[in-house]
Amino acid sequence: MIRSTILLTMLLTGPICAAELYEDKKVCNIEIVLDSNDPTAVIDANTLLARLKTKKGDDFSQLIFDNDLKTLSEQYERVEPIISLQNGQIVISIHVFPRPTIHEIRIEGNDHISQGTILSELNVQPQTIFNRQEFNQAFNKIQQYYHKKGYFESQIDYKLIPIDRTNEVDVVIQITEGRSGIIKTIDFQGFTDAEKSDLSGQVYLKKYNFLTSWLTGEGLYRDEALEQDRAAILNYLQNKGYADARVDVALNEDAQSGRLTIEITAHRGAQYHIGEVTLVGNTLFSNEELMKRAIITSGDAYSPDKIRQSAEAMKDLYGQKGYIDAVVQSEASLKGDEPVFNIDYMIDEGQQYKIGLIHIFGNSTTESHVILRESLLVPGETFDSRKLKATQQRLEAVGYFKSVNVYAVRTPDDAAFGENYRDVYIEVEETTTGNVNLFLGFSSTDDIFGGLEITERNFHIGHIAKAIKGNMSALRGGGEYFHIRGTAGKKQNNILVSWLNPYVNDTLWRLGVELSQTYSTLQEGEKVITYGGSVTASYPLSTFWTTGMRQRLRHSNDHISLDVPKDFVPSKQSRTSVEEALNQKGLISAFSGNLNYDSLDNSHKPRRGWRSYFESEVAGAGGNYQFAKFQYINSIYFPLWSKGTLKFRGDLKFLVRFGKTQEEDIPYSERLFLGGDREMRGYKPFFVGPLVTLTNDAGQKSTINTPYGGLSSAFFSLEYNQEIFRMLDAFLFIDTGTVSKNQFDLHRFSATAGGGLRLDIGNRTPIMVGWGYIFKEKDREHRKQPFFFSMGGTF
Repeated sequence: MIRSTILLTMLLTGPICAAELYEDKKVCNIEIVLDSNDPTAVIDANTLLARLKTKKGDDFSQLIFDNDLKTLSEQYERVEPIISLQNGQIVISIHVFPRPTIHEIRIEGNDHISQGTILSELNVQPQTIFNRQEFNQAFNKIQQYYHKKGYFESQIDYKLIPIDRTNEVDVVIQITEGRSGIIKTIDFQGFTDAEKSDLSGQVYLKKYNFLTSWLTGEGLYRDEALEQDRAAILNYLQNKGYADARVDVALNEDAQSGRLTIEITAHRGAQYHIGEVTLVGNTLFSNEELMKRAIITSGDAYSPDKIRQSAEAMKDLYGQKGYIDAVVQSEASLKGDEPVFNIDYMIDEGQQYKIGLIHIFGNSTTESHVILRESLLVPGETFDSRKLKATQQRLEAVGYFKSVNVYAVRTPDDAAFGENYRDVYIEVEETTTGNVNLFLGFSSTDDIFGGLEITERNFHIGHIAKAIKGNMSALRGGGEYFHIRGTAGKKQNNILVSWLNPYVNDTLWRLGVELSQTYSTLQEGEKVITYGGSVTASYPLSTFWTTGMRQRLRHSNDHISLDVPKDFVPSKQSRTSVEEALNQKGLISAFSGNLNYDSLDNSHKPRRGWRSYFESEVAGAGGNYQFAKFQYINSIYFPLWSKGTLKFRGDLKFLVRFGKTQEEDIPYSERLFLGGDREMRGYKPFFVGPLVTLTNDAGQKSTINTPYGGLSSAFFSLEYNQEIFRMLDAFLFIDTGTVSKNQFDLHRFSATAGGGLRLDIGNRTPIMVGWGYIFKEKDREHRKQPFFFSMGGTF
């Protein structure tokens, strides 16, 4: 023991003693020695000595010398110093070992991945200098590639083989591939069909699918995923009452394909049930009131999750009454030798609290009032734990913060409030709220298009003056929404600028302003140019209902060229009257009121709920036109099963002229149209409804290939959507609709049916392709566009 202590002391104090031995002594000589297998190798010692801060004649400093060695190690494979004392002065000899040159890279042990692929992943070339740190980083890419391809057992290493009398090495990469991790089958043993269906949506590991796995990354084995799946399956069985359940997993290699087969076997044991449920410590609420919140009853299958959730539900009941420190604990005990658990809930009700002060932390950019307006907590009110949770959820949903934490703390002793108050702390960590996106797309309606989009979700319009002076960061923090979008394409050019304040003066009123300019030639010979703006205001009446109003000004310049057949000569009067009806130029000034209902469960990909919008608009208070517009738009979603959704859509739109404006005077850009890849799929855009009809001098009529637009339209659609996997959906539809030139006139409905695929490979990158069939035979000649597609994204 004593010897070990002495040896350890010497090892620890040796470097310190050496440093003290040389420190502050004169350096009498410094020598650079090249150690190389290549006898012809030379070194410029003077250049290297010039790079050192340790100089001949200086006092020696261990710190400075260490930095010199680090400098040399950036250039050489290895650096070894030798320091000695001669006549009380320091002699330094530094041996440098040059980095070798890679002569050849060889791959050994690869059977399934080609040498070319491995070298491509490595991306290191022969006849280059071997830098160990950089090579190791490149080498790790090979291991990552093998794991990506599913070789979960792969072992990869490399060695260097020096070549005699040269400073070159051969790099030999040694690979043990192991079994393929591509999953051929996952076999659940000891489970019912219903349980297999439940578990298939919960487990991470999936069967490999040739068509989709390359995109989703599913179908490859991973150890960590298997352990998560094992835990999830065990939890699933225990919550069905099998408290003694065990899950075994066997991995086997399929002899023919070499792929992995996974066999998951359940050993259930006895099924346990819940016996007597007792509550102790409750005085504020009766047993009956508390058990109404519980989701367990005597006789149910034993479920740890349901027992825990019942305790949380009871605690929430106390929290709603201000007892935010209430504690509800559960204890399960076996009833003798029976497979029955008695459940005891021990309740510590604590004290009722009121809300004290609200403190905000972490908001360096976002103004405090922007955060407070999302809070449902009011100082002085009795605490309600539901509002505490809802406040955190609302702040998380606004998108201004990377993290949000809302909690109650004891008020300081010197606070003006009493002991029965708790302060609220709102801690936030801000995140970026601005986006700049370039986008590019292609569709059967617009052809190719692209543009630029700038969005700031936490804008502050009141600080524009500060931004003009150079403080651009001042434009953030006001809780407003600002958006600029410019689109340029073969058929459309648009500019849109919008601003929205969702809480005007911290009230529930929303105020928005929008400016736009459009140039459209969606059909040959049709040119529609508009520019204008609108001001909107809205107010939420309840969780689902919102009412609003809008004032818009729009200048329209419509120019429609008639596609007249060469063998038909219309009369001058007929042509003139049609051209006057289609070519309108003037100002539209309109005011509208609207009512909106929205109960969708997800705005991006809804499966349940109803969205309904009614708007009534009157144009005529100023401007060149007098007409009214009424529209009622509905979308209803019904989940049929876990991945199937039925959608019903019904739109009614009407234009009504009054005053000096006649039916044919309503601008072309305001008229109603149907057709394209979203409404009446299978028809060309705008080609549902009336086309232009001309008359010649003999009274003969000819319908030409130019949409006229209408004053009344109806559109109804029934669509079934089936999720194939998370990013890919298939859909089937039946569309029916009509457009009429007359007011409140709905007849001559047309219908289409078809299907397609929707692929969303990332945020704002949708791809849709489909096919529609027109039932009216006479419409198939000039109006059909059976294939429709659209794609676009940001980069």
